Amino acid sequence: MKKFSAFTRRRHLVVIFVIAFFLFLFTVMQTERKINVIQSDKISSKIQHDVNFTRPIARNRSPQSPSSASIMCLVLTTHNTLLSKAKAVNDTWGRRCNKTIFFTNRPTTIPNVVYLDLAKDGREHLTDKVVRAFEYVHTHFTDYDWFLKADDDTYVILENLRHFLSYLKSNEPVYLGQNYKLYTKQGYNSGGAGYVLSKEALNKLLFGIKYKNCAKDGNDEDVDIGKCLNGQGVPVYDTTDILNRETFHGGTIEDHMVGPLSDLLKKYPSTPAKTGKDCCSTNTITFHYVSPKMMYILDIFLYHLTVYGRNYSSSQSAFA
Repeated sequence: MKKFSAFTRRRHLVVIFVIAFFLFLFTVMQTERKINVIQSDKISSKIQHDVNFTRPIARNRSPQSPSSASIMCLVLTTHNTLLSKAKAVNDTWGRRCNKTIFFTNRPTTIPNVVYLDLAKDGREHLTDKVVRAFEYVHTHFTDYDWFLKADDDTYVILENLRHFLSYLKSNEPVYLGQNYKLYTKQGYNSGGAGYVLSKEALNKLLFGIKYKNCAKDGNDEDVDIGKCLNGQGVPVYDTTDILNRETFHGGTIEDHMVGPLSDLLKKYPSTPAKTGKDCCSTNTITFHYVSPKMMYILDIFLYHLTVYGRNYSSSQSAFA
């Protein structure tokens, strides 16, 4: 009887432990659910607030000569990808900027590569790296009109960017890119899709960083830069064409052209992302997450292949 009673007590203790464990799991799940609902409500309210914001439209202006704009391209890279991703950029679209500089985290003797010796390393310090890159070009290159910040897996069609910039003036504050309707009234532009600052916007950005307590470090550089520019009164311009198709793309080519779209691209772009033929403007400017091999492929398709019998007219603009 004593053995039986001991066995029974142990069994009861096991049952009590199992019940307590599942009650604990249930409580945790309910708490997480409440937190997620609260966070979702906050984001939803912020998105709804930002939906009503109207971005200025550049294409309503009269264009100037596209060749007159000088573009400085700032490409973020690392020591590990310098001879793969950065090399592909340098061999392809980077050659079409007026000046291209790669910013890395290790010393190197490769031309046009700048070692940011004081910059903190790692993805959690991307804001620090970008701020120092902008400070560098602002100090050493004062003659450029426009400043394109891109990653080493961003592909840029410079001719289309120049055409878009022909509707704008670099002595005015201008901030271009794929806009996500979060964090500020006018949102922020995706870092992976690449974003463009006019000379005046860069001046205001660095003024805000030096004198107005804009973030100097963090892991979401595009958000931090967007917040600072918003605080400095630099407007986010609409970068769609006359058919409301986007020109800057934060996803992969496959995401935008074929799908399925990621949750980020479904929910947050100010211009809802689409798939298929209407995914992208015929004067598209950027794509993100492009491998080195795909960069070379894109360059060949865009600049070395044509379709026989098709009329390619320079007067065919998606913005006019």
